[in-house]
Amino acid sequence: MTSLEQGKLGFPVVRKWPQRSSSTPWVPGSPDQIIENLRGLLAEIKSDGTPDRSFAWPTNGATNTIRAAVHSLGSCGLVNKKGDHLELSDDAEQFLVSGDSDYLIATFHSNVRFMGELLAELETPKTHSELNSVASEKYLLEWSTLDQVRRRTNWLRAAGLTELWKSENKLALTDEGRKFRDRIQLVTLGEIPGSSSAQPVDFTLAPPSPKILAELETLDQSALASRKTQWGYIAGGSSLDNIKFLVNAFSPESSRAHFVRLCVDQLSVKESSAEQSLNTLRALGFVEQTGLSTFAPTLLSQEWLTSEDPLDLVRILHVKVALVAEVLSALKEENDTGAARRWLATHYPSYRVPQMELARRILILKDAGLIERIGHTRYRLTPLGERFYESVPLLEPQGILAEISDSSPKAAGVTDHSNEVTQQAVEVYKAATDSANFSRFESAVAKSFSLLGLEVERHGGPKKTDLLLTFWISPTDRRRVTVEVKTASAGQINENDVKFDALEEHRKAHKADRAILVGPGFSGRLPQWAKSKDIPLISAGQLATWLTLSSRMRVFPHELYELIFSGSVASVWERAERGLEAVNQVTRMLWESGNDENDIAFSKGALTVRDIWRMGKGDSDTPLAPEEITSALQLMTNPLLSAASEMKGGEYVSMAPPHLIASRLRSFADAIEYGMDFRRRFDMFEQFPRSQGMHAESEASRTESKTLPERVRKWARENGRPVSAKGRLPNSLISEFLAAQNEQQ
Repeated sequence: MTSLEQGKLGFPVVRKWPQRSSSTPWVPGSPDQIIENLRGLLAEIKSDGTPDRSFAWPTNGATNTIRAAVHSLGSCGLVNKKGDHLELSDDAEQFLVSGDSDYLIATFHSNVRFMGELLAELETPKTHSELNSVASEKYLLEWSTLDQVRRRTNWLRAAGLTELWKSENKLALTDEGRKFRDRIQLVTLGEIPGSSSAQPVDFTLAPPSPKILAELETLDQSALASRKTQWGYIAGGSSLDNIKFLVNAFSPESSRAHFVRLCVDQLSVKESSAEQSLNTLRALGFVEQTGLSTFAPTLLSQEWLTSEDPLDLVRILHVKVALVAEVLSALKEENDTGAARRWLATHYPSYRVPQMELARRILILKDAGLIERIGHTRYRLTPLGERFYESVPLLEPQGILAEISDSSPKAAGVTDHSNEVTQQAVEVYKAATDSANFSRFESAVAKSFSLLGLEVERHGGPKKTDLLLTFWISPTDRRRVTVEVKTASAGQINENDVKFDALEEHRKAHKADRAILVGPGFSGRLPQWAKSKDIPLISAGQLATWLTLSSRMRVFPHELYELIFSGSVASVWERAERGLEAVNQVTRMLWESGNDENDIAFSKGALTVRDIWRMGKGDSDTPLAPEEITSALQLMTNPLLSAASEMKGGEYVSMAPPHLIASRLRSFADAIEYGMDFRRRFDMFEQFPRSQGMHAESEASRTESKTLPERVRKWARENGRPVSAKGRLPNSLISEFLAAQNEQQ
């Protein structure tokens, strides 16, 4: 049966397998309660789509919020999000009116994998464990527990399509289940990406449209590095269908007022949010201004709308925004979105991809059929995604796997981020396998920990450790840690290479609190033995990753201690990154509201914590919590910074543009690191005599200033200060140089 034939039978049209979710909707209750509970939830949403209000399940009276309940439904085709409100889909409306449980299961089958297919596998009764094996082996759904299978069978039992034989603990088809199975379209193995029976013809990569191809051909490494870093807010979300809807709203030409009204009426957003969406569409290259207040799709957008190929949309985004197709590189290595985000941070340390930004990229890649969801937060490339990945130019890695050299064209073209920390990440990664020169790796590890902010002592010799680290935890608490450093040309240290008794002797000899082992990698029984001895193992790759992460966000010694000895690598840096995201979001939104005519007329440009939360939650799975926003506001309103001001009623207004706030924060950083001498470069001009020879002196000064970078680099090298051979010099280093010159006068 085709999808069209199924639609004619009165059931929803079944989506393609990659577009269907792997997760089944869940509501509380037994099989004889869940349909009633679902009906109650849908009726509540129909009457009032406000998500943050309380709701009681009909069968047991337990309370929950509408938002949490809908979150548990997942992508099952029943509820849509429109701005800040929820509304029922047409299929949910029909189910509410008809009460037809078959129609409900057909809706699930249209949007969820292995729902109707499970019925087809019950020609002979099976246990839940047997069904889970079939889902894994035949349908490539690798679930680690039986939970997803049980959820599906609960819905099928609730609808009377299957029954449980309790004596044998097996599921069996009912007569109604057989009739239903014959009415629905089931997936064939050839339609499942990754299946040995998959048909290559289903994943043909269409060539880009001519103008889009011309843009792709301009993407050398310099152009890839200069793309805008942030995607930006889009009313209604960043799905392919929503972007197409918004861009089509300008075809062939439309006014700003018309677009704003459309967003307010159709997407239930504020006028300021509609304006912000227009700015995002322009920045992404989808819309351009054609008159004083009129806009139209760009030539690139017109080609995409004409071709109706979702890949053309992805190509436009890849041309305009950093790390779009590069996300495919991450997902080739890491299926989990959290791990993929850390992979991007490691390989592209000069770019920040907050979770919200990554979620937007993943959504559009999924909608275009380039990736498929295989778990709650896990994705993998489809065959189409593999071909697309090979067809577009990608930004080369800049982190620990990049060969960074000032003399290489790549380094000059990609970024000037080849600072000491990133260079050290490369060195520690390479030195780990240089077993012919073991002291090289020991030196690299020592310098790495020093750059991470620890006190490092080098020892070595009989009955001594290689390194001794001191973690400054508090004024009354310092932790000493011995470090054993091992190299191996093969890249792996095993249990025969380590004597744990010797490590314990070294720890006691140095009166240290803990001991750790650092090497290129670890294999065999060593990880298990080290865990039993409570000795953390740190690979060269981990240490290099910490360095590249610290180049963007420093952590303190007490946080590093927590990271090493609790194993909470993700939580330590994610907590720090969340703080950065909160400050970025609060600063940007206060400034935007303070310059929005509608916001100024409505609230004098002031925002509450709740306003900021609503504006920033977007389509992120984990938006900033109110307390995170409050912490950022406390920083911004501190009198020392005065970047924002708190008004009556818990409202906040911006007091300066973001770039000036950033400049003031850099001044604090210079003062903390170098003291107040960095100000003397301003005082030195007052010492110049005002005479007739001033003009000549000015000419000489201008000539001399042309060689200032060379003079600063020479002075830095003479004084043991780290400095790059080319690129922009840090303002703090120039300040210190000028202060030193002033003292010599």
